[in-house]
Amino acid sequence: MTETNDLQYLESFIETFKPGDNLRKPDEETLKKAEESVLPKELIALWKNYGFGNYGNGIIKVINPFEYASSLYTWLGGEDENKLPIFITGFGDILYYRKITDEDEDVSLLDIHYRSIDVCTYSFIEFIKFFIVDEEIYEEMLKKPLFTEALEKLGELSEKEIYLFAPALAIGGQEDVKFVKKGDAITQQQLLFQMN
Repeated sequence: MTETNDLQYLESFIETFKPGDNLRKPDEETLKKAEESVLPKELIALWKNYGFGNYGNGIIKVINPFEYASSLYTWLGGEDENKLPIFITGFGDILYYRKITDEDEDVSLLDIHYRSIDVCTYSFIEFIKFFIVDEEIYEEMLKKPLFTEALEKLGELSEKEIYLFAPALAIGGQEDVKFVKKGDAITQQQLLFQMN
């Protein structure tokens, strides 16, 4: 499969989540590491052609997995080279890719606010082409109505920022814009993990 064909799978994702103006292309070291990992080539094609950063004003972020891996592994209870974070939502939830066998894979959502993991699809292509672009799915999973309110109230997110709840949902916050602030994604992921 050529890289051009790899990009055909990305059309609906790019149309739904417009790439931001300040995307950052991966360096050679990151690309080499990615190509030696379990990550799908279609994801690497997205990085090469667009880059890391905010898509859809930051409602979803294409991330460098190696910058967020330790955060994911903290939540999962240990390192696993067959699991790598590939996106985070505007509220810091982690979407990660898992290579199960040579033929089997999935994309799962780690919800850091409700401490749950759900399998989204059993194929990266299905995830990027059909699942995440489904309006009902992304309205709920990416919290689109609340994200839109937060964007209007607090302004755009930088590449490593997310909207967070203060206080956290686990200790009395609510999914309401009056409880939303901005903060560093990895810091918030670690803080929420530490709250039992």
